[in-house]
Amino acid sequence: MSGFILNELLDKLRNRDASDTRFGSGLELRVAKADAKNRLVVYEYEVTEDEVYRGYLDSGWLSTVVDNATDPLIRAVVSNNNTVTTSLTVNTLEPALVGCRLEIICRLVQFEGRLVQAVVTFRDAVRKGVVYATGVHTAVYRDNVAKL
Repeated sequence: MSGFILNELLDKLRNRDASDTRFGSGLELRVAKADAKNRLVVYEYEVTEDEVYRGYLDSGWLSTVVDNATDPLIRAVVSNNNTVTTSLTVNTLEPALVGCRLEIICRLVQFEGRLVQAVVTFRDAVRKGVVYATGVHTAVYRDNVAKL
C-alpha cells in the first residue's frame, strides 16, 4: 500500500469530501484525527435519540457507521474496487445516553493476502474508559470469495 494513497484519502476525510462513500454518506461524523502511519481515523459524534434503542446504541446505526467509517480505509489499501464485505459484526457493550459524545476509532488491522479487515471502537469522548460498542468489517477480493 502506498502511504501517499492513504494520506490522500485522509485529506479527503478531513475536508469532508464524501465522493468516495456510498450508503450512509449523510452521517455527520466529524474527523478528529487521521493518522496514515497507524492506519487510523478517529471520528467524533454526538448521540441523538435516533441512535439509542432500549438504552444502547442501535445495532442498525452501529452497522451503518462501521461500514461507512471503515470503507474508505479499506478502499485505500486495495488496488481496486474488487472487494466485497464478507462479515460485518457489531457488539453493544454498555448503555449510552442521548447527548453523549462519542469517539469512533477506526483502525485497519489486516490487509494482506485476500483479506482486509478494520476494527471500530465506540468510546465515550470524555470518559475514555467507557466503551459503548465495537465493530469489525471484513472484506475479501471478489476472486477469493469462493475459497472461503
